[in-house]
Amino acid sequence: LQKWEFNLITCPNCGNRQFSDSQFFYEDLEEGLLVAVFPSIPVNRLSVEAEIRKKYSYYPTLEFFYDMTQLWFLIYLQEHYKRNKNPCTIAKIGRGDKRLQTFLRFLKKDPLMLAIRETLTATLMGNKTSDDLQNVLWRALAKLEGVSSGPSDASHSVKQMTI
Repeated sequence: LQKWEFNLITCPNCGNRQFSDSQFFYEDLEEGLLVAVFPSIPVNRLSVEAEIRKKYSYYPTLEFFYDMTQLWFLIYLQEHYKRNKNPCTIAKIGRGDKRLQTFLRFLKKDPLMLAIRETLTATLMGNKTSDDLQNVLWRALAKLEGVSSGPSDASHSVKQMTI
């Protein structure tokens, strides 16, 4: 999923790759999180969501995403905070449920998600570099933490981030 190779279908004749139209679920048992991911918004969205909520009611947090970028960035954020001890200990966004809720609000509402999606797609298509992606990811992390995302901050912190 981090390499953007998840849920892809490859045509055996021409080799064309595209995302599957099937929904899938991302479970993080440690966080008590279930995310239902839909490649497109279902016509009967409310009834589908209600059925999933009923079936998986034992999850404290159940979210619905309609963009693979949201799931990709959620996993990126979780890995970033697990792997990097400094951001985890000094994080302004808290821990546990508080941090998860902050992530989910950002994923669903922040306009920077559009820049992340566009830069991620352009990077994977070879039209942008991984430095471009790291810069937009740093901007998002800085925004989440409420810190400056100026050039001096970015150059220091990007070195610690991995994609």
